[in-house]
Amino acid sequence: MTIIYEHDPIKFHEQVEPLLLDKEAENNLPLGVLERLKNTQGKEACHLIRFQDNGKTTFMSMRTPPHLWIIPSLSHWEPAQIRAFVQYLVKEEHDVPGVLGERKAVKFFLEEWMDHTGQEAELQMEQGIFRLQQLKTIQKQKGHLIEADASHQSLVEDWLRQYGRETGEGHVAGRAEELAENLIADRRLHLWIVEGTAVSMASRARTTKNGATINAVYTPDQYKRKGYASQAVWHLTDKLLKSGYSFCSLYTDLANPTSNSIYKKIGYERMGDSIVYHFTK
Repeated sequence: MTIIYEHDPIKFHEQVEPLLLDKEAENNLPLGVLERLKNTQGKEACHLIRFQDNGKTTFMSMRTPPHLWIIPSLSHWEPAQIRAFVQYLVKEEHDVPGVLGERKAVKFFLEEWMDHTGQEAELQMEQGIFRLQQLKTIQKQKGHLIEADASHQSLVEDWLRQYGRETGEGHVAGRAEELAENLIADRRLHLWIVEGTAVSMASRARTTKNGATINAVYTPDQYKRKGYASQAVWHLTDKLLKSGYSFCSLYTDLANPTSNSIYKKIGYERMGDSIVYHFTK
């Protein structure tokens, strides 16, 4: 078992993509981030690590500071791999603010990390990873989906701040202006409009070889419990599938049964979990 620290995102993507595509929806995060790194051509800081056995990649992890280390969802992994990964991070003095990924692998990582460093871990979120290949029919409501444009900048900023606070994603709230500009410029942010008023939003996030991920689903308090989020997600999913993607995926907070129920009614099926832990100082 050889541990390789790769500096070239394009080369790394070529080496790990076959491993990750075995569970493409569950690995939409590392696959999507690698697609972005390929396009930024080295302008974004990243740490890319893979394990090689007999010339074949068998395990990987990655981090784009200030974000956490990602543990992928694999059909098979060995405790020895994660044990060696922890030892490598400690030896090379990598910064490890936290970890996220497939539940069992992350739990094993936490045990090993605490044994080596004494650091305690704090659960931030337990998420379900959902995938949809075919939409279910839902009751149509008045309204339509549009791409947000520059005239919506202020509104989107405000909603992203509120979304970040509600979900505990401080990096979203803190970068709301920048994120709004980028999402609008890339034509990824969509709004559900009822009688000329924006009442809900949803965004196309990262893409993988065959799928697209939806995130930033948010409805302000005054418009909640009216089915607007369901309409926004249904129509955005429909748009993405018709554009050529084979499936769509999204994350849900498992502590929020309402959102989980909404997505299941649309046709999303839970494929796995992703848990997020931060280490305490």
